[in-house]
Amino acid sequence: MGRSSENRIKFSKPSLTAIERRINSGEFTKESYLYDNVSHLAIRVRPNQSYSDSAFCLYERIRIRGQQKSKLYKRQIMKVGEARNAEVPISELRQKADSLFLEIQEGRDPQLLAQQLAAEQDNEQQLFSAKRSFRDMIFGSPTDQEGEYLPDGFVAERRPGDRYLIDIKNKCEALLVDLLDEPLYSISAEQVKAVYLQQVGKGETQLHNAMRILRSVWNWAQAKYDESDLFLRNPVSRAMKQLGVNINRSNRRTERLDDGDFKPYLKAVLGLREHDHTSAFRNGRDALLFMLFSGVRLTGTVTIRIAGIDLNRHTFKIIKKGGKQVELPLNTATETIVRNRLANLPEQTEYLFPGITGSGHYRDTKDARKIVKNASGVSVTNHDLRRTYKSIGAELEISPILIDELLSHAREGVDAHYIHPSMTKLREASQRIADYMIKKSGFDLTAALKGTW
Repeated sequence: MGRSSENRIKFSKPSLTAIERRINSGEFTKESYLYDNVSHLAIRVRPNQSYSDSAFCLYERIRIRGQQKSKLYKRQIMKVGEARNAEVPISELRQKADSLFLEIQEGRDPQLLAQQLAAEQDNEQQLFSAKRSFRDMIFGSPTDQEGEYLPDGFVAERRPGDRYLIDIKNKCEALLVDLLDEPLYSISAEQVKAVYLQQVGKGETQLHNAMRILRSVWNWAQAKYDESDLFLRNPVSRAMKQLGVNINRSNRRTERLDDGDFKPYLKAVLGLREHDHTSAFRNGRDALLFMLFSGVRLTGTVTIRIAGIDLNRHTFKIIKKGGKQVELPLNTATETIVRNRLANLPEQTEYLFPGITGSGHYRDTKDARKIVKNASGVSVTNHDLRRTYKSIGAELEISPILIDELLSHAREGVDAHYIHPSMTKLREASQRIADYMIKKSGFDLTAALKGTW
């Protein structure tokens, strides 16, 4: 049978008893196989392993019919201890080994067939998943628990920010409702065009946003199920090309605070007064100021946890877009805001900008910005404050790398791997931008921020 004769033994009750003594006495210092000389059965022995823990197995070089070369096969049949407890006779073990040998030789390897079956089942499950509805692709496959979904959808895997998540829900349920229960892969350009022409009267900007969401989810599914051959060409791109419509943002906002805007704007923001630091207007006041003087997004600002603030190192931590945590420097303006709030917030508060009810965090500055606009005549969004911060940094000729780090913008290429500015340099850059805005305001902003209400 092609095996060395040194360990070939006719398995019988006396010979197996002798093998047991050899194994239990520690004779074998490396993995070895003891062969039955009348079958394809063998006993696998491993160091520091008892006879009961050894295993009956097939151990043979087998050439499958039709193939030129043989291959070594090691297949466990049963543990020795299990065979003994079940009183399985050696003749039955020989038959199992010989049958397995013949099956492999004839190209019917049970292990290979099981692997092929498992692969086919995986492919079927993958194909089933790829044929999910647009709704399930967004939010995930529903579970048996009402309102709960598996983390296999666009939202769970891409982890969009709060604002984008709200956009997804609102736009899809309002403007793309006719497509939500359609299998995503089967949505055609004609269906997309029909929805577009039906909904365009409700507002072009919002509809274009909805179409971009559908396009993004479709592209995500195409990458996720690239082997299914179901997602070949994005129906949104085809439909918009046929309609001659450009749904990409071409009119990006350019608004920012100009030098003459700082004084009226900051005076109006400071005028937002309420009785405590958890109120909507006080939260709004400090959130607007913090965004302006740090360049941090709204979601990054309102989710700052007090535990992430280190006044000794003059730093704070935020969760940036995509879910990664980063540490940023406090300048004199932002640190004054933080110290003022920490001195007045209730005990056991988790967020720097807590929710009005005492749980969660503050959400939006919409009402505060409306009052500021009426009082100052200056209309800027939350993101305009971030744009102001970066624009001033560029005008002050601060390194773009430092500005990108301060704004948590992703950098690409070799520089992103090798260049990591120190916190000292980041704080110096942030301070220069803050000092410029304070100077243009024409009054002592720090003193105003420290003032007791």
